[in-house]
Amino acid sequence: MFKTNNNNLDDYADAVTSYISFCEETCIPTRAVYKFNNCKLWSSAELGKLRTNKEEAYRSGDRDAYKTSKYALNKAVKTAKRRYKVKLEQRFSTNDCSFIWRGLQTITNYKPKPVNATADPLLPNQINTFY
Repeated sequence: MFKTNNNNLDDYADAVTSYISFCEETCIPTRAVYKFNNCKLWSSAELGKLRTNKEEAYRSGDRDAYKTSKYALNKAVKTAKRRYKVKLEQRFSTNDCSFIWRGLQTITNYKPKPVNATADPLLPNQINTFY
């Protein structure tokens, strides 16, 4: 299917990866996910809706609606923080090291340096002669 007249490995690899990308684009639905830097680890879509309701009540000028929506938001935030605290305590008690390191990387905004592959055309031959 991908065979051409020339036996260039780069052209063959490019054709195969292009075909795989085409199949992914046509078969797999995509969805945009937005993540903001100030998004807390314990926040959720429910808290976002409650915050929007509070802002709408504030803009409308209805003090009673604003007061109730503010109370509901504060209560939901406390509940979400408590749930997140329990989740963290469970992770620490089970000695899940990978979760702890991921948390430290999230807190410190650590991003590992990307590894660049060497584009040495003689590398496959060197590996073949080594083995």
